[in-house]
Amino acid sequence: MIMSRDGFAGIHPVPHYKLESGRYIIELSAAQWGIFELNVKRLSTSTVHPSTSSMSYTINSSGKYVISIAPEMWKMIMSRDGFAGIHPVPHYKLESGRYIIELTAVQWGIFELNVKRLSTSTVHPSTSSMSY
Repeated sequence: MIMSRDGFAGIHPVPHYKLESGRYIIELSAAQWGIFELNVKRLSTSTVHPSTSSMSYTINSSGKYVISIAPEMWKMIMSRDGFAGIHPVPHYKLESGRYIIELTAVQWGIFELNVKRLSTSTVHPSTSSMSY
């Protein structure tokens, strides 16, 4: 969660970690710890929207929508013009097999309408149960 929600923002370089007994171990200086503490506080107060099997999102401290999309949903979005009206098309990064994008509030509104349009389409019966 910390990595996917930019918990190391402002800490450069991003700390390296060790995995011990299923826990991530990192070393931070006192200054880095202060930044990290503020980031964690921000994460705990940001709006989190529940995940479904296909898509979930959070709103980060800068007001951008950070959207996590399952691969099958991503394929449908890309093949059916799910980013229509959003220019440039957002860049994505892959995390844990899911596509992560950031959108402004205006872009989110357009994207949300596009996804609703896709979910009510009857082109593929398998998409009729799509939710977000």
